[in-house]
Amino acid sequence: MSTIIQLADGHSKRLHVKGASEIVLESCTHYLDASGAKQPIDDQMMNMINDIIKNYAKNALRTIAFAYKDIPEGLGGPTHEDLVPGSKIAQVEANDNVLIGIAGIMDIIRDEVPAAVSQCNFAGVRVRMVTGDNKVTAIAIAKQCGILAEDEGDEECVCMEGPEFYDYVGKMIYKDTGEEVVIMGLEGRKDYETVGDI
Repeated sequence: MSTIIQLADGHSKRLHVKGASEIVLESCTHYLDASGAKQPIDDQMMNMINDIIKNYAKNALRTIAFAYKDIPEGLGGPTHEDLVPGSKIAQVEANDNVLIGIAGIMDIIRDEVPAAVSQCNFAGVRVRMVTGDNKVTAIAIAKQCGILAEDEGDEECVCMEGPEFYDYVGKMIYKDTGEEVVIMGLEGRKDYETVGDI
């Protein structure tokens, strides 16, 4: 999400951006250091920031990044709303942003959830989780809920992100004709012998 504000001088404008840290970070070329000074993001700093994001994710924290950019007049059109060709991203937010910081947010798991998952498993119902979190965060939360055991998560198809899933099932559209899938059967699939677990 981005917002453009008018600065106190009455002439300058500033863009403020917040969103998924991996996406916002891609648009940043600088960061604010501990003293508030603007510094370039070199490879070492980029690796350090990515390590922080991964560490937060492993601890079941969703990360949000905050960035800003001072906008020159006319950048991205007269009202700064022009999009990058072929995308839904505004030109003003696509690059040259300054990273302010990254916040880790935890969704508190209700006390009854692990017990409910355990009861489902005992009854022979396999619980599946669909989330907007990144893969590392999703695995950490699934382990806290009891959906995955501590030693699970790295196996192929135990956890996958949206693009992987769509590729795996044919994007829910017939690749040859472009028609939407109406019914999907699993008969004859060697990799899904236990249909009850699906």
